[in-house]
Amino acid sequence: MQTKQITRLTADEGKYLRKDNQFYNTVDLKDGETTADYEEVSEKVMKKYYAQMTPREFVLGLLSRGITREQIEELIKSNQQVWAELNYATFIERKNPLLDELCGQFGLTPEDVDGIFGLN
Repeated sequence: MQTKQITRLTADEGKYLRKDNQFYNTVDLKDGETTADYEEVSEKVMKKYYAQMTPREFVLGLLSRGITREQIEELIKSNQQVWAELNYATFIERKNPLLDELCGQFGLTPEDVDGIFGLN
C-alpha cells in the first residue's frame, strides 16, 4: 500500500493564498497541485476583491470627490454598460474593471476608487 504525502500551505500573517480568485489561510495540496498554483497576496488585495457597495453609495462617493451630477449623467448617457450597472445592479463590485475605466474619465486614479470603497 502506497501512502501519499500531503503538503499544507499556510499564508504568512496578514496574507492570504489565492487560486482562481478564491482566498485561503491554509490549503492542503491535492494531487497534481504544486505550491506554484497559489499566490500569496495581502489582506488589502483580498478585501479589494470582495468590496462592494450599492450604486447609490458609489454615486455619492463620486459626488464627494467633486464629480458633478452632470458629468455622471453624461457618462451614463454615453455608455450602455455604465447605464445598466448604475441603474440595475444591486451592488457595484470593486473588482469590476469598468470602474477604473469610467473613473479615469473623471480624472480619478484606481487609488481614488479604492478610497470610494473605503479601502485606503
